[in-house]
Amino acid sequence: MLGAKTVTTRKVRIFLLVLVGCGCLIGAAFAFAAETFTATTYFNPDKLGSPTNLSARAVFSSDGTVPTPVNHVLAYGPAGLKIDVAGTGTCNKAKLEAEGPAACPADSRIGFGGGIGLEEIAKEIIEEPFTLDFFLAPKENGRLVILVYVQARSPVAIELVVVVKETHGPKPYGIGVELEIPPIPTLPGASYASVENSYFTVGSQHVAYYHLIHGKQQLVHVKGLIVPKACPKGGFPFKVIITYLDNTTSTDAYTAPCPPK
Repeated sequence: MLGAKTVTTRKVRIFLLVLVGCGCLIGAAFAFAAETFTATTYFNPDKLGSPTNLSARAVFSSDGTVPTPVNHVLAYGPAGLKIDVAGTGTCNKAKLEAEGPAACPADSRIGFGGGIGLEEIAKEIIEEPFTLDFFLAPKENGRLVILVYVQARSPVAIELVVVVKETHGPKPYGIGVELEIPPIPTLPGASYASVENSYFTVGSQHVAYYHLIHGKQQLVHVKGLIVPKACPKGGFPFKVIITYLDNTTSTDAYTAPCPPK
């Protein structure tokens, strides 16, 4: 991403849309305002009822201009999608902001990613690579909280933390995610930061802890994301509601094909 020296949130316009999960490889294009959004997501492994990792890539297109920044995202995944993070560590937001990813326990890390941010200066569009690191935070009211550490180095140095919170949708949806994104200033005279593309992988398949079972210490692997045990006819339903900085709103619902039997 891009940004001015120290700010509070800026990249997420894309990663959230696919954070709730999919069922298999999908490609979907949605018209948001004057823009086009394309997402590709998949589970690995892609098997009903199986612990999995979710990988995704998203691209925004806006006819040669910087896409309008997003300030709120609400996304729902299919009913039956579960998250089991029992035994994992958690990261403190203040320490992550002050010290970076090294401040977080290794077993609190649940994903990584990156992408290209955009800003416009004197009618010139400037690209800036950014990286994403995902960590679990302590739950709030029994619900999952994820911290996303965003870092860019050039042409503008930026380090910030985005807070993603678990929510739940009405039928036929289930678990979802929500986050607020304030305007992110970049350089003097430049537009607010936006995003051209982003990718990420989240999951906990490689996170494990020792637990006392029948008097012996045994290694227990964290399940993390779990694909629904059943796929409804027509595929897994998803819904995304995006609000832009200019107060316009886009809503889209779509289905992802069921995993192969």
